[in-house]
Amino acid sequence: MNRFESKKVYVTGAASGIGQATAIRLASEGASLYLTDLNEEGLAITAEKCEQYGAKVVTAKLDVSDQAQVKATIADCAKQLGGIDAVLNIAGVLLIEHFEKTTIEQFDFLVNVNFKGTFMICQEAMPHLLESGGNIVNCSSVSAYGGVGYGVLYGATKGAVSAMTRGIAVEFAKKGIRCNTIIPGEVSTSMTATPSIPDPESLDFSLMGRGNPLTGQTATPDKIAGAIAMLASEDGAYINGAEIRADGGGLS
Repeated sequence: MNRFESKKVYVTGAASGIGQATAIRLASEGASLYLTDLNEEGLAITAEKCEQYGAKVVTAKLDVSDQAQVKATIADCAKQLGGIDAVLNIAGVLLIEHFEKTTIEQFDFLVNVNFKGTFMICQEAMPHLLESGGNIVNCSSVSAYGGVGYGVLYGATKGAVSAMTRGIAVEFAKKGIRCNTIIPGEVSTSMTATPSIPDPESLDFSLMGRGNPLTGQTATPDKIAGAIAMLASEDGAYINGAEIRADGGGLS
């Protein structure tokens, strides 16, 4: 398939996990890519994998919580690629902590990365998307819809992303912009493989994770990448304001 031939796509969190898998999937379908992450070594690996498909790839180090960096990378993406057709907000951070022990510093960090970063990128990219008739896919989580123990703050930030996505979808629908949410379940990524758990012996792990009835195992990032690619492509042309669960039925 060449669903992304001539399409210019901006991706956050592209150094690993879902972001990396999505970049590679889009490269295989003809996209030109602007890949961002804090992890420059991981970005280089992703870029190399994408370039094997002949894709044009530009990379940039980005802290999504920094407005100046967001503005600079969006402007550079439009300049380097000649516009922006799709924005994929995949970058995020996870916190596992007792609710009563969660600090304001942790609160600010998760809100700034998971919610404010997504907000700023959507806002900054909107003029370019209006010009191209493009679309946005934001990354939420099953924890925004079903309670997950010790992930209260993470779920709250992802719930905010979901609510914002629905609002953008309605406000810009008549202007030709689509905005959707992908809702992954448990996925094998570096973020979930080595989460920061300050005192694991104090946790009741039965309160964490909702399982995957489809396979009984966590998903691989490429499974989520396929769903994101569908939403961002013309195959998703009539999908707007949707919340697409890619969780193997975990919330069912």
